[in-house]
Amino acid sequence: MRIEKDGWTWALGPMIVAAALSACGGGSSSDASTSSGSGSSSGSGSSSSGSTVTAPSITTQPVSQTVSAGASTSFSVVASGGGTLSYQWYKDGNAISGATSAAYALSNVSSSDAGSYLVIVSNSAGSATSSAATLTVSSSTSAACDTSYLSNVISAISSFETALGSSLTASASYPSASYTNAQLNVYKTNWSNLPPGAISFSRPGITLSQLSTSAQVAAFNALAKTALSTAGYTDLQGVLAADDYLGYTKNANGYGADLYHVAVVGTPSTTGTWTLMFGGHHLAFNINFNQGCAYPTPHHIGVEPRTSFTTNSHTNYNFYSSGTYQVLADKANAMVAVFSNLGSSLLSGAFLTGQTFSDILIGPVEANTGSYAKVTAKFTAVAASSSRGVLVSSLSSAQQAYVTAAIQQYLNDYDSATAARLLADYQAAYGSTYVAWANASGSYSSTGPDVSANGTYMRIDGPRVWIEIAVQSGVMITNQTHYHMMFRDKSYDYYNQLGS
Repeated sequence: MRIEKDGWTWALGPMIVAAALSACGGGSSSDASTSSGSGSSSGSGSSSSGSTVTAPSITTQPVSQTVSAGASTSFSVVASGGGTLSYQWYKDGNAISGATSAAYALSNVSSSDAGSYLVIVSNSAGSATSSAATLTVSSSTSAACDTSYLSNVISAISSFETALGSSLTASASYPSASYTNAQLNVYKTNWSNLPPGAISFSRPGITLSQLSTSAQVAAFNALAKTALSTAGYTDLQGVLAADDYLGYTKNANGYGADLYHVAVVGTPSTTGTWTLMFGGHHLAFNINFNQGCAYPTPHHIGVEPRTSFTTNSHTNYNFYSSGTYQVLADKANAMVAVFSNLGSSLLSGAFLTGQTFSDILIGPVEANTGSYAKVTAKFTAVAASSSRGVLVSSLSSAQQAYVTAAIQQYLNDYDSATAARLLADYQAAYGSTYVAWANASGSYSSTGPDVSANGTYMRIDGPRVWIEIAVQSGVMITNQTHYHMMFRDKSYDYYNQLGS
């Protein structure tokens, strides 16, 4: 039997026809229920004890990716539902033998591995079919930089400056000929995880409130869409919508999409070193370019509220669509999945006993300095610690796949060539990469990380990659927690241009 899913025609064997029909709406049942998850599902049932079993719902979908031939990669899914969940992965409609876990890892990939992958999650009550994720395999053995991406970004900046006019362009731009390297470095470090009134410096560039015409707003959106991937642009829109929700629904002073900034530090070129910055309270996209390659760290992102919200009427700036949002759930779910799939012994080994975190450990400690010294000092202290968690190389291939998927949640905010280049480097260092977590008490709990609890903390700590999530009590919405997240590259933050 054949079904269509996300533009692909899937030839499914007889063993899973019933599940596929159910997942795609081809079957019916008198007690069928539709899940609110993003994957399709059907059915409900009862266990032998008489309790109702909920059909599976997919909360985090597998992500499309581009990798180089010979590299390793993985797909993963996060699903919820009652009873025991079963998994079966498919490539181009064919069941993959042995691929029956929530994560599917591939090593030494070749062109024959390229294709479309999805997973069907099932239990006694029904099934859910994930969206299809595409694996693209580059023929090159080392990931190259995407020169067309760079050219497109430079063109989008030029169009944006044309729409701004000379006065606003002068306020948004910091050309290399007009500033010393020391001055440019200070501007690059002027980002924070705090709202404007809580910092002692001004973020560089112009605020979105200064974009007063539809042409200027359209040019900004086009620039953001060009510089970021679809996932990255979605994150940007969600953070702006959330800050407007706080500012105009909760009447929070100092919050709002109109207070976010855009700046170009240095002179855009295909060979020089320069930075494109999108920033504000819960956002810092610092995309550094050098010799045609992108180096997109440090990258901070956060959100309040953590749970879903509906946008208010303050959408006249047109930086996001009206509707319902739940921002950064995919990133948080992917990180939680790393620890929920470790097993009791490794989960205990990954716990940072006696350590507590009220925020991300290595946030904007270098803010307004133009120096990397404070960041280096913190990384040095972590490296010297007697407890860093468990090594990724000690995990099974399926468990490592969850780590890879969590890293990809950040890399995939950027262009595919940049993501592939960095992922290959980070995976090659799994022998020296740790995963760790903590809670507010500093004492181990077998329940693992809980994003609804203040003080929950998770991180991935490698020779280069550094990703951390801190869960804090809400500032404006006090009955729930909110996220701060950090992605750094210890060797290439700011393209390693800041002095010590």
